[in-house]
Amino acid sequence: MDEKLTPMMKQYSEIKRQHPDDILFFRMGDFYEMFFDDAKIASKILDIALTTRQNDIPMCGIPYHAAESYIARLIKAGRRVAICEQLETVPSSGNIVKREVVRIITPGTLIEQNLIPGDDNNYLCSVYLSKDEGGIAFVDISTGDFFYRIFKKDLEIFRGELLKFSPREILFFSTAQEKDSQFLDIIKNKNIPVLSLNEWFYEKDFMSECICKTLQIHSLKGLGLESDSAIIAIGSILHYLNETHKTLLAHLKNPQKIQRDSFMLLDEATISNLELVTNQQDGSKNRTLFSVLNYTKTPMGRRILERNLLQPLLDKNMIEQRLALVDFFYQRVELLEEITSLLKSVLDMERIVSRFSLGKIFPRNFIALKQSINAIDDIKKRLEEHSPSSPYLSQIIEQLKDLSSLAKKIEATIADDPAISPENGRVIRQGFNSELDRLYDLKSDAKAWILKYQEEEKERLGLNTLRVKYNKILGYYIELSKLQAENAPKEYLRKQTLINVERFTTPQLQKFESDILGAADRITEIEKEEIEKLKIEVISLSRDIQTTAEATGYLDFIASLATAAIHNRFVKPQINDHNYISIKNGRHPTVEKYYTKEVFIPNDIHLDGEENLIAIITGPNMAGKSTYIRMCAIIQLLMQTGSFVPAESADLSITDRIFTRIGASDNISRGESTFLVEMNETANILNNATDRSLIIMDEVGRGTSTYDGLSIAWGVVEYIHSYIKAKTMFATHYHELTQLGKKKGIVNYNVLVKETLNNVEFLHKVVKGSADKSYGIHVAKLAGLPKVVISRSTKILERLEKSNSSKAIEHREERDPHEQLEIFNAKNHILIKTLQNIDIDKITPLEAINELHKLKKLID
Repeated sequence: MDEKLTPMMKQYSEIKRQHPDDILFFRMGDFYEMFFDDAKIASKILDIALTTRQNDIPMCGIPYHAAESYIARLIKAGRRVAICEQLETVPSSGNIVKREVVRIITPGTLIEQNLIPGDDNNYLCSVYLSKDEGGIAFVDISTGDFFYRIFKKDLEIFRGELLKFSPREILFFSTAQEKDSQFLDIIKNKNIPVLSLNEWFYEKDFMSECICKTLQIHSLKGLGLESDSAIIAIGSILHYLNETHKTLLAHLKNPQKIQRDSFMLLDEATISNLELVTNQQDGSKNRTLFSVLNYTKTPMGRRILERNLLQPLLDKNMIEQRLALVDFFYQRVELLEEITSLLKSVLDMERIVSRFSLGKIFPRNFIALKQSINAIDDIKKRLEEHSPSSPYLSQIIEQLKDLSSLAKKIEATIADDPAISPENGRVIRQGFNSELDRLYDLKSDAKAWILKYQEEEKERLGLNTLRVKYNKILGYYIELSKLQAENAPKEYLRKQTLINVERFTTPQLQKFESDILGAADRITEIEKEEIEKLKIEVISLSRDIQTTAEATGYLDFIASLATAAIHNRFVKPQINDHNYISIKNGRHPTVEKYYTKEVFIPNDIHLDGEENLIAIITGPNMAGKSTYIRMCAIIQLLMQTGSFVPAESADLSITDRIFTRIGASDNISRGESTFLVEMNETANILNNATDRSLIIMDEVGRGTSTYDGLSIAWGVVEYIHSYIKAKTMFATHYHELTQLGKKKGIVNYNVLVKETLNNVEFLHKVVKGSADKSYGIHVAKLAGLPKVVISRSTKILERLEKSNSSKAIEHREERDPHEQLEIFNAKNHILIKTLQNIDIDKITPLEAINELHKLKKLID
């Protein structure tokens, strides 16, 4: 087919062969054209007309100046876009201009403000799995943020990292593809675009060279990179960025290692169950812990708040440093309000400097940078007045670099309200460049000169109808009627003849035209030169700008925590080294703020490694068991984030991990039932928790039959008690589990209920002791079940309660406190209850045999 193609289409085909999986935007004048299958695919996604070219080649196109909105739709549809530009206006050789792909736009490599959703990070991820370990790297090219970690090949850790960073695109490679297929399945189930580079890219020496070249360093020693998995994960992500952006990546920060001993590891279940940054209803940030704490004023601050919520600290000194900073502003409300007001003027400096480095700037980016620098200068002055009061504040001040000279240069160079580009209007401030001012004066005086020249010619020639006009084809010309043209002076040079008129020019008009048209081109040229000079100056200060932006974001994060503490009545927690949790009148911050119509009922919590190791909480549904145990986890997490906490007082030790097993939901995408999800999460806890962990478990075992569920719940509590010895809150509807309260370290709690003749009131107050009723029928009544169902259920319950011989459990013989309590005592009780419920007057012989068979299976 190539033989039949025009030279231009042959050029297209050659470039397309190099980018078979991308939609190729082929620049032709003022349009990006697409051909063949690209045109068919793009026309459907973009809802634009599909036409044909010579030889019936399918094609469609979009205006180049409106490309961003179309690219956004293609990216959202999971496509990559290769931008092929014209590199010359006139062919340097042959019959066609030179064209080349200058960038490949993918979901994980976006830098355009209109393509990135909000202030969130836009991470590209690279995963490399060797035989024994994994390396995973995350980079946001729009901000320069760069993180990596080495991890044991654990699926829960992997899920947690993906949930924490929410990458938009993943590069994946494993040395044992079949063995590691589950990791790839996790990515696919999350609907994240995934691709693998050629296998030879993943060679360590090549990756090392790529890292050094891209980050402009001599060796990897300065980065502390020793693990092959980390080197290959980082190298492959940088190689991909080089291939897609095809420019220097000078703005990227050095990759920062996520240290396991510095940050608490949160798995997917805990992040989701506690609704830290997204809720379980619609997946948004509304009604989450993030939304409770988010009083940030800058995009950098919002990103740091989210990042720190998902990476609680393990180092006591670092936690106390954050708490001290929050307390500093908490105690100085007037200063806090002044700082937060100034922060409103700070724009997204991280993304601004990234665009400068990548050459994707607009003149208004200079104005945004100047505005931000000036606001930060004011912030720095106010903080310096208070720096003697806080040594930690001085550390932030040191990171706020002096960029005032750059702000002054921008002020002197760029107009207050610059045009979107030099082609669209004035960008450089009047008075900055004398040659530019002269040309602008010439351009602005053009209309006056034309009018003056027209009047002079009218008077000189005595022709009142003479007109000086302009169009894009002829330029400037004098228009005369046919009759007038017969007597035109000899200096009038004919330009065009029409039916009724003649058009002329003169040497004077030609010179003016040359000056004016040359002035427009020269204006654009000078403005671009001045913008380029200023851009280079900004790039030379990019590290200082990034450092300042990061420190400003951190200050915003601290100010947000202080503001949240004031607005939500939080207190500064104490940190102990004795492995206990003591919370007085604690509150669940999200429930209190978004779901409580009246006053939230606070509750106390006390857990330690000895007498109060495990709290078993019983009580009816809707009474508040789940809220109570989640409250404990959230308060613990807030403390380790460096935040004040919702309580009257809190004294907490540092926990290495928080585990949660809450709620019931199918995971159909993984092919897992509710019960399998529950057991997977439970297994993860039992296999990974330590005696310094906090475990939160809600209704373990409810996803299966009563006997199985009770047995599993019983076994789980005993295992935690005997082997893990982790502080645990265990909410359950299995009242039989309260027997475990006789073991040392296990304490029973229940949620108070106020009972009247025909109704119950849930008091949401947790006290010591076990619940003696479930109140399930009352809950069903509140839920609106039909009265017939409620009435029938009440009668059945009364009959069952009359025949209940659970007293045998309550009055059984005391056992050795070290002897394991047998769950089968509870099963005996169920056996007796089942026998008592058989109506021997109505049962048939066949039914009797079936019942006997069931009972024998139970005993066996």
